[in-house]
Amino acid sequence: MNAPGHLHAILSDSFIRTLAGDRYYERGVDYFRRGLVDSLLQSGDSIEAIAHGTEQYAVRLSANGQKFKYTCECPIGEGGGFCKHCVATALTWLTGQTVTFVDQKSGRSAPITTKDIQEALNAQDKETLINWLIEWSEQDKSLRQRLNRLASLEKGSETLVAQVRKDLEKAIKIRGYRDYDQAPVYAAQVSSALEGIETLLQMKQATAAIDLCEDAMQWLEIAVEKIDDSNGEGMHLMGRVAELHLLACEQAKPDPESLGARLFILELDGGYSQWSGVAERYAHLLGDKGLAAFREAALKEWENVPTRTSRGGHDSTENYYSLTHMMESLARQSGDIEQLVAIFERDLSFPNQYLRIAGIYREAGNREKALQWVERGMACYPDFQGVPLRLFAAEEYQHAERHADALHLLWSEFRANPGLENYKLLEGFARSADDWEDWRDRALRHLRRVAAEQSSTKSGSTAEFESLWDWKYGHSLLVEVFLYEHKIEEAWQEAQAGGCRNKLWLQLAEQREKTHPADSAAIYLSHGEKAVARVDNSRYEPAIHLLEKAAALMHSLGRSQEFETRFETLRLQHKAKRNLQKLAEARRSFLYIR
Repeated sequence: MNAPGHLHAILSDSFIRTLAGDRYYERGVDYFRRGLVDSLLQSGDSIEAIAHGTEQYAVRLSANGQKFKYTCECPIGEGGGFCKHCVATALTWLTGQTVTFVDQKSGRSAPITTKDIQEALNAQDKETLINWLIEWSEQDKSLRQRLNRLASLEKGSETLVAQVRKDLEKAIKIRGYRDYDQAPVYAAQVSSALEGIETLLQMKQATAAIDLCEDAMQWLEIAVEKIDDSNGEGMHLMGRVAELHLLACEQAKPDPESLGARLFILELDGGYSQWSGVAERYAHLLGDKGLAAFREAALKEWENVPTRTSRGGHDSTENYYSLTHMMESLARQSGDIEQLVAIFERDLSFPNQYLRIAGIYREAGNREKALQWVERGMACYPDFQGVPLRLFAAEEYQHAERHADALHLLWSEFRANPGLENYKLLEGFARSADDWEDWRDRALRHLRRVAAEQSSTKSGSTAEFESLWDWKYGHSLLVEVFLYEHKIEEAWQEAQAGGCRNKLWLQLAEQREKTHPADSAAIYLSHGEKAVARVDNSRYEPAIHLLEKAAALMHSLGRSQEFETRFETLRLQHKAKRNLQKLAEARRSFLYIR
């Protein structure tokens, strides 16, 4: 049996996962593994099947050239989604399970086509068809909405608008909470109701569609607080409403000035940024007059926003961040850098504002003003909050060939926060100034002082540091720096002299396996034994892995018996840990090497 060419070229596991998304893909895999797809029928480039779950749903997958189409009767499928039933059907077909291949020439097992359905419906009288539609609509909310809109059309545009509003309210407004599994069904129902706005646009009722879009958006803002929107269905629906609103405005062409004022209110009050950036998106409709009205409304509101200069200050102005975003957008549209800076200068209560202003001037090529602003920020934030400002300033000093100033800043940062990353930063700038050797000696002396200060806490060649807070204890910083510089023996000497974190001991063991196998074996064995002692009857794989490495190295040194004795003693000490014993037996050939 040969698979249809086009489907075979298009359908793959990765294609199915991409189309469905991780959530529906995993559910579809579950349906597939449970064998919940049957009656799979294949004809040419079409697949039809029945997927079973809480209900039975008909699924159809087809290919036309490079175009792939899919339908499913479930709520997600009716909303246009590639649902779990589609995933299960596609996987069943890919694996060739329960497939009936149709011989198109003979017509045996021929599937029912759209043309067949048309012919069957044409054979029925009008009353029968009407009764069927009414009956089916009682089971299908989406069909019922379509029939309601059809009936409303016969009674005039006002009735149609009222019906669309009713459908939207019923679909969007909810009581109680919709969990993760219910959210897609809710989204499919709302998506179906939104088709009513599309119908209004087709009937040239764009003005009414604008009002309905704005009302629907308000209802959705409230509704998303009552659903588990982890998969983003609610935000997707808001995006669709925003698209329909733009289409309606393009069709209705409202007065630009009124539209500008209206859009300002929408963006200001939008709780989920769904109206964000309307001035740019509606620019072709606003024109100069509409944009001026938008700007005037924004400036009037902006006058009420107080200047924020104190550290940690806050603003109680309602919708402060929405308004700031609008003002920033308008300033960027104007192309006036000083206007943009003035927006950010209104709020200097946190360091990033200074950084943003400095970045604006740097991007514009005014490096002098960029440096002035970042130096102002450093003066206000000399503590850890000012780290990004100091790095920015160092770059500007370097650009101006003020290498001494740049290195002074980075040295202060390194002294305050000694660590590998700051060591690397210091190195990069010092090399640019052709002065790394002197700065390196200075940095290493400082790290030795730090290590000496910690020596009273923990020291010795076997010292180990487990806590996340002991990153600089012992000689860990020195070991880390020497490992970075590929000075392995110097790193080893520091570890021997003052100890270091476990992670660094293991890095040293790995680096020195070939040249000093006995040292590496001792580290693996010691850390493996301690890892076993720490674990409580689960997750012994990392510990056994270390012990296997010790076994291999000790075997190469002719010390297998010594390892086996140590390992048997370890097993006896932890004989109650059954999972350890099982894993040891399963990995016996790697632990007991002959």
